[in-house]
Amino acid sequence: MKREKTVGFVIKTLDKMLTRNQMATMERLKANEEDVLPFMHGWIIAYLYDHRDEEVYQKDLEAEFSIARSTVTGIVKQLEKKGYITRVAVDRDCRLKCLGLTQKGLESHEKIEDIIQEMERRLSVGIDEEDMDVFLEVASKIRVNLSNDFGNDVFSSWEYAEQKEDNISLGIK
Repeated sequence: MKREKTVGFVIKTLDKMLTRNQMATMERLKANEEDVLPFMHGWIIAYLYDHRDEEVYQKDLEAEFSIARSTVTGIVKQLEKKGYITRVAVDRDCRLKCLGLTQKGLESHEKIEDIIQEMERRLSVGIDEEDMDVFLEVASKIRVNLSNDFGNDVFSSWEYAEQKEDNISLGIK
């Protein structure tokens, strides 16, 4: 079997290419003297914006992005420290902290969304809607397969890789 015909090889190659594109975007934004925010932070701000009318907890971010609890905790602390989000204790259980966007977080969302949409546009050039739907459906099934095989226990071993990926940034600081 040729390696370039294996699912794992194709996904890993796409991941590396996407990472390089994100790094180039970060460098372009820095060259324009724009503030920079790590890409994962931007995705989390976008998620909180999309779910702003719901109660969102750190465990929701863990599940949505398939990242470890410690990684989410670090990102949330950084975003809170920089003034993008708030953590508010829930009355029914003071151990739970509901996450929400501050005014700064809301204002940064539009720029983050523009960057995400531009990346999506570049990723989908020349791919018709039907092919993209098939790709997303297959990718979803692969994600389920991996979740079924490894569950959440595997997340703790990903922390090093996640910290490395967290250095890839968006044009927000």
